[in-house]
Amino acid sequence: MDNILALDYAKLSALGERLFRLFGTYVTDRKMVEERWLKNLRQVRRIYDPEILAMIPSDRSKAYPGLTAWAVRGMIARLMQMLFPSTEKNYGVKPSPLPDLPLEQLQEVLDSLVAAKTSEKQVPPEQVTLADEEIEKAILVYAKGKAERMELKVDDDLQEMEYVTLARKVVRSAVIYGLGILKGPLHRVVKSRMWQRNVNTGRYEAIEVDKRKPLFEFLPVWNYYPDMTAVSLAKQDGIFERHIMIRSQVEELANRSDFIAERVQSYLKEHAEGNYKAQWWEAVMKGENKSGTAPVAYKENRKYEVLSFWGEISGHELRAAGVTISDNDAAKMFHANVWMLDNTVIKARLAPFGEQIRHHHEFVFEDDDLSILGNALPETLRDSQLSLCETVRAALDNASVIGPMAELNTDLLVPGQDLSIKKHKTWFREGEGAIAGYPAVRDITINSHLPELLQLVDLFLGFADKESGLPPPALGDTGQGGSEALRTVRNASMFLGAAALPVRDTVRNFDTFTVSVISADVAWNKKYDANPTRDGDHDVIARGSTSLIAKEVLAQSLAEFRATVTEDEMPHLKSRALLVQRAKANDIPVDDVLEDEEIAKQTIAAQQEMQQRQLMVNEELVKAQVAEMLTRAFEHVAKAQAEKAGVDIEVANAVVESFAAGHKAVNDAEKNQIAARKPQGGKNVGNK
Repeated sequence: MDNILALDYAKLSALGERLFRLFGTYVTDRKMVEERWLKNLRQVRRIYDPEILAMIPSDRSKAYPGLTAWAVRGMIARLMQMLFPSTEKNYGVKPSPLPDLPLEQLQEVLDSLVAAKTSEKQVPPEQVTLADEEIEKAILVYAKGKAERMELKVDDDLQEMEYVTLARKVVRSAVIYGLGILKGPLHRVVKSRMWQRNVNTGRYEAIEVDKRKPLFEFLPVWNYYPDMTAVSLAKQDGIFERHIMIRSQVEELANRSDFIAERVQSYLKEHAEGNYKAQWWEAVMKGENKSGTAPVAYKENRKYEVLSFWGEISGHELRAAGVTISDNDAAKMFHANVWMLDNTVIKARLAPFGEQIRHHHEFVFEDDDLSILGNALPETLRDSQLSLCETVRAALDNASVIGPMAELNTDLLVPGQDLSIKKHKTWFREGEGAIAGYPAVRDITINSHLPELLQLVDLFLGFADKESGLPPPALGDTGQGGSEALRTVRNASMFLGAAALPVRDTVRNFDTFTVSVISADVAWNKKYDANPTRDGDHDVIARGSTSLIAKEVLAQSLAEFRATVTEDEMPHLKSRALLVQRAKANDIPVDDVLEDEEIAKQTIAAQQEMQQRQLMVNEELVKAQVAEMLTRAFEHVAKAQAEKAGVDIEVANAVVESFAAGHKAVNDAEKNQIAARKPQGGKNVGNK
C-alpha cells in the first residue's frame, strides 16, 4: 500500500468537485449510446419502441417474431464454441523472443552452462569458453520453463474463478450491446493449505493460511461510463464506474485500509437515506418490465451511488489524498483510482499496475468508425427485424378479416330474428314492389394476400441470414440450405468453417480481450504472488482465431505432412508436438490418450537399448558366418594344393563365392540395423 501522508482537505474537495463535474459530462455524452442500447434490448426482448407502438392501431396485431433473439442465442453459442475449444486453451504464455532475465537468474544460467562444459570436457571452469548463441539458447530454454509454470498458475486462477462463465456474460453483452466488459484483477482471500517443519519436533505439519487470489468480475455496460471523446478504448483519459450499494456495503468500505474512513462515516451521517437517483434509462427499463413488477421508490431512496474513476490524476491531487509523490513528479499525471460519494473523495490511490495493465478489459463485437463502443448484432438486424414484424402483422391482420361477411338491410328483414351468420341459416325478409328486387343479405368478399406476404417473410429472413454473418446451419438449423453439404463430417466441418469467416474480425477482437485479461492476471501474480520459478519476461498469445479452421481439414493436412517427411528431415521434427496437434485436430483429449512425457522417454530409451542389444547379437552372428565361410574357402585351397590338381579355376570360383556370401551377410546385417533405427508407429515416405 502507498505511504499515507497528511490529507489536504481543501485540495481533496477540489479534486472531488472536478471529477464529479467530469462524470456529469460523461453521463451527457453517453445518452445517445444509451438510446441505442435500449433499442437493442427491446429488440431482443421482442418489445416495440414507443414511437413504433404509437403508430399501430389498438385493434391491429402487435406480433413481434423473435428473429433477433434467435440470432443472438445462436451467435453467443457459436462464438463460445470457437473461442473456447474443448481440447485446448484459447491462450498461451510464452517467453519473449529475447528474454530479459534478472542478474541472479542470468548468472544461474551461465553457471549451469559452465558446469556442464566442465563435466563434459574435464577441464577447469576458467578454461571453458561459451558462445553467445549457446548462451542465448540456454536463456530461452530457461525462460520457457518459467513461462510454462506461469501458464499453469494462470490456468488454475481462471478455473477457480469460473472464467468461462464470466466470458459468456461478456460475449452476451457484446452481442446485444456491442461491448462486453470484464474488470480486474481484484483481490479475494481464501484459505490455503501449506506445510512446514516444526522446529521443536522436526515433524512436517499441515497448516492453513489466508492467501490472496486474483478475481475478475463482469461489469454491465450500464455501469460503465467511458470517455466518448477518445479515439479508441485504449486511449481514454479516464473511465467512471457506477456502483449501487446498500448502506452496510458502504460501511464496509470504511473498514478497508485503502479508504478514508472518516470521510465515509461523515457522509453516511449526513445522508442517512442514501443518495441514489435512478438514471432515465433505469426508469424506462423498469417501466417496460414484462414481469409487471412496479418500481418501489422508497427502497431505492435508501441506497447509495458510489463512483470510481480510473484515469489520469495529477501528482498534486494525489498528494492531497495522502499518496507519496516526490516534488519532481508532482506536476506529472499518474494513472490512478479515485472513489467518491457524490463529490466527496473517499479513496485515491495509484493504479496497482500502472497504465500498461488496464483495469477494464473490453470486448467489442464489431468495430465502428463512428463510435468507440462498436456495433451490436441487433443493430445489424434492425431493418430486417422491423420489416419482418410489419409483414407478419399485415399477414395476421389480413387473416383476421378473411371469412364470411355479409351486408344486411334490416328494413327488408323480418324484425326480431337473429342476425348472426350461421351454418344453414334461413333469412326471413319482407318488402313489396321495387324494393323486393334487392337482396336483403349480400356477400362481401375480402381477398387473401397470405401467399405474397409469406414470400416477403422468407425474403426478410434471407436478408437476416446474410446480415448476421451466420447461415441457418451454423446456428443449428440444418433444414435450410446446406443439407447435402452436411451429409459427411468433413464436409460439415468445412461448411461451418467457411460460414464462420464473416465473424473472424469479431474473434480477433476477442483475442485482443483475451491478451488483456491474461496479461493482467500474469501481472497480478508477479506482484502479489511472486515466485522466482515462474516470474519472468513473458508474452501472452491468443489462439481463438485458429479454431475457425475446419478441424478435419487440419487433421488431414497434418497427416499428409507427416507422410511426406523424409528420413533425413526427421531429426528436425518435433514428434511429440506433432502428435499433440494431430490429437487436438481430431478432437481427442490429449491428456487422456498420450502417455506422460517422462514415461514415454523411458519407454523409448528401453526400446533403443533392446534394439542395440539385438544389433550386437546380429553383428556377432554375421562375424561367425563370415569366419566359417572363409575357413571353408581356405580348406578348398589347401586341398587343391595338396592334390596338385589342375583345378585352379574351381578353387578360385569357390573362394569368390565364399567372399560373396560373406558380403551378402554383411549387407543383410546393415539392412537390419537401418530397420531397427527407424521410428516406430508409421512408415517414412521419401526418396528411395
